[in-house]
Amino acid sequence: MPNEPNDDLFRNFAKVMEDIISNLSLDENSRFVGCTIITGHGGEPRFIPLDEFEDEDQDDIDYEMIESPEKIFITAEMSPDAEIAPEIDIQPDIVKINMDGREVLIELPCLVHTGQSFSKIRNGIIDIICEKL
Repeated sequence: MPNEPNDDLFRNFAKVMEDIISNLSLDENSRFVGCTIITGHGGEPRFIPLDEFEDEDQDDIDYEMIESPEKIFITAEMSPDAEIAPEIDIQPDIVKINMDGREVLIELPCLVHTGQSFSKIRNGIIDIICEKL
């Protein structure tokens, strides 16, 4: 039986999911927040745990930024013990997130339209969508 065109895709996806599950903590508070799949040529698929990139400075807020042709998407996780909603300030070239006395300044790769950009918080996840100029 010949290989289907998507066999490699599904095999690679299964490998990444296996890595994710094997790296989850066994305590009852483990959760999977999200993932980004970046396609490219060559190499084995791999799962990179977030803590491999964490600095020893815990005052920062972890975030992920993805850019499309028309928008910039920023995702961050709220602190589980946060008592008030974070303050999010979207400016033409930077986004500021203030949460529980911690602040992160996210430099944007291009200018954005502040009137068309917005943020929302749901289930402890902060989503910021910036419309490019």
